[in-house]
Amino acid sequence: MTLPAWVSPQLATLVAAAPVGDDWLHEVKLDGYRILARIERGRARLLTRNRQNWTDRFPAVAEAAGALPVKEAFLDGEIVAFDRGGVSSFQALQEGAEGWSLAYVAFDLLFLDGQDLRSRPLLERKRALARLLRGRRGRVRYSEHVVGSGPKAHQRACREKLEGIVSKRASAPYTAGRGPDWVKVKCVARQEFVIGGYTDPEGARAELGSLLLGVHDREGRLLYAGRVGTGFTQATLADLGKRLRRLARRTSPFSPEGPRPGARAAHWVEPVLVGEVAFTEWTRDGLLRHPAFEGLREDKPAAQVVREGPRASPARRIAGGSGAEVAVAGVHLTHPDRVLYREQAITKLGLARYYEAVADHIVPHVADRPLSLVRCPEGEGGQCFYQKHAGPGLPTAVKRVRIRERGGATAAYPYVTDLPGLVALAQIGVLELHPWNARVDRIERPDRLVLDLDPAPGVAWERVVEAAHAIREMLGELDLVSFVKTTGGKGLHVVAPSRPTDWETLRAVGEAIGAALVRGAPDRYTVNPLKAARRGRIFVDFLRNTRGATAVAAYSPRARPDAPVSTPLGWRELDGDARPGDFTVTTVPRRLARLRQDPWADFFSVDQAITARTARALAPPAAPRRSPPPRGRARSRPARS
Repeated sequence: MTLPAWVSPQLATLVAAAPVGDDWLHEVKLDGYRILARIERGRARLLTRNRQNWTDRFPAVAEAAGALPVKEAFLDGEIVAFDRGGVSSFQALQEGAEGWSLAYVAFDLLFLDGQDLRSRPLLERKRALARLLRGRRGRVRYSEHVVGSGPKAHQRACREKLEGIVSKRASAPYTAGRGPDWVKVKCVARQEFVIGGYTDPEGARAELGSLLLGVHDREGRLLYAGRVGTGFTQATLADLGKRLRRLARRTSPFSPEGPRPGARAAHWVEPVLVGEVAFTEWTRDGLLRHPAFEGLREDKPAAQVVREGPRASPARRIAGGSGAEVAVAGVHLTHPDRVLYREQAITKLGLARYYEAVADHIVPHVADRPLSLVRCPEGEGGQCFYQKHAGPGLPTAVKRVRIRERGGATAAYPYVTDLPGLVALAQIGVLELHPWNARVDRIERPDRLVLDLDPAPGVAWERVVEAAHAIREMLGELDLVSFVKTTGGKGLHVVAPSRPTDWETLRAVGEAIGAALVRGAPDRYTVNPLKAARRGRIFVDFLRNTRGATAVAAYSPRARPDAPVSTPLGWRELDGDARPGDFTVTTVPRRLARLRQDPWADFFSVDQAITARTARALAPPAAPRRSPPPRGRARSRPARS
């Protein structure tokens, strides 16, 4: 099996008490940065839970991980700063304080030398990890655990003044997102807060007096949670001062709903920085009591920060009646039992769980790309509408990017970066995701070609398959690798990744492919979108490759009665018994679980360029020119009748 480029991490749910029973193992809750280590051919990449590459930030750790005796592996763990006595400190980690050593403490093993271990029980994965790290106490270490006796493990951690424990179900597989199989129990109240402003310093202190903190509510509003004025070092104050001045804004980012900051000399900032704060308790007014600043959390986006509250039991179902709320991947869902697909009885919660199950596969295809959305608040049987601009009602987990449109004006477009963003879209009834062929940080540099094969009614599936193979062969003759997927309808998409190119070139290549198909079989293909021109033919839609155009994403559901999904296939699989109706929100997670390898596993590792030369190579040969008659010779005239 090919090592994936990314794996969405499993997350722990905060609970009030440690679980009991021998099916639970308990680890010390580490006080560091959550990192997934991807190792291949002696080199390691250190990825945060939000897919940021921090390899250059911790080069010594990356070097030690790359030296492990494996061909390839994917580890899960945390980077922690330890003193000589083995005590960890998040603040020391953040500041790089002298006398502290950095180490990657691994607590899970997801892939090892061609094997996907995620479906195996946790205890089995940890045994394999222990064998891999046996005897290592340097930059890469094994996270020890105890089995059973959860309350005692928690009490011991609190006596030793640790942050708490993480309890994990020993028999459970590795599942992306937050769920009941991993839970955390804290010794002190401690969580992340969004920094929305600061006050002026007093006395001898420089830079700032207190930070004004907030958390998001279920509607995505930032509610004021109090201020913190202790726990800073001089280095921290200097760093915060520089960062906050760059983020200055005139108005308060806090919602008028809830507590007011009440600071006369407050300086407001864009709410993008996240700080970790320890405190004794929440007051009845929703403010912090006795807070102390621990450090900035650059590994967690501000949009995901909400008030943490322990749940009663890790084994209890969260869902209630239709008016209850649940959380998936940290995103609250209102009316989770609302049915979105009637025939399959798929609810809003069911759609969120679908995204959770396929996160590793869908996120890479939609992340950081402007999205056009099909929203159906009452489900696919109700009224749906198409949305390409980011309006005021979008959740905070959905990002916005301003893009220049025709005429020179700019507009905000939505995009997501991770699983919480997808779940947030499910929360507002989005059933279809249509990304651009370019990323938000390089809008004018598209990086994939999409040919949409849309058959007219009555055209056999075999003819659509034949058309896909014809495009594959055309691209193959130019040494371009292509991939195929269902559209969630009756057609297919042929997709070719590319190094960043330009829109004019991309459209020219798509148009040349469509024209070549029409030249070869004008009775079978057309590039004319009019219905009259499409009778009995396959419409080759090359306009998906123009600036602002979109195509449904790989693994996106469709707003249709059978809950179909646009599903990547293998080329051999396309020639078998596979049919578009086989792939739905219900069946795709099971399909991925039993596949030995994702048919698009190599999509993001293909290194090829679609250029103007590609378009010229696909163009028809020029017709030979007629030679002009020799000079001085009279041209023949037709005879008169």
